[in-house]
Amino acid sequence: MLEITEADGDAASETFTWWLFMVCGDPEAPETYFAGFPKEGVSPISCPDNVAFDPSSNLWISTDGNRLGSNDGLFAVPTAGSERGNVRQFLTVPVGAETCGPLIVDDKSVFVAVQHPGETDGSTFENPSSTWPHTDDFPRPSVVVAYRA
Repeated sequence: MLEITEADGDAASETFTWWLFMVCGDPEAPETYFAGFPKEGVSPISCPDNVAFDPSSNLWISTDGNRLGSNDGLFAVPTAGSERGNVRQFLTVPVGAETCGPLIVDDKSVFVAVQHPGETDGSTFENPSSTWPHTDDFPRPSVVVAYRA
């Protein structure tokens, strides 16, 4: 993931500087990088797909096709301060699903779309690998909200 800064802080500028903010993957792999945050403290993340920012300028990353052997999810990453680059998994979606379209409405509500739950090798209509969001039927895509009361 690249971090781009416009010249003179002007969003209309035609020039900018850039540098690597993150290189996703297994934190134990030498090629990964998390904005200088110690690798042993971050959540493993691969296959970033969509991004969003919250009112506090934290980066939210949804994944599609986790290559690290776990389900896809939504991850929050501070972009400033001592926690800059500290990837933390916020939620996980069902087996075979991808997380997409994160929308952070305020400091209390996060919406995500859960696409194609149960889409795994060998899964069939008669024998699905997931029945999410129900327990007795075939899987369905959904939009969910996580909120803090």
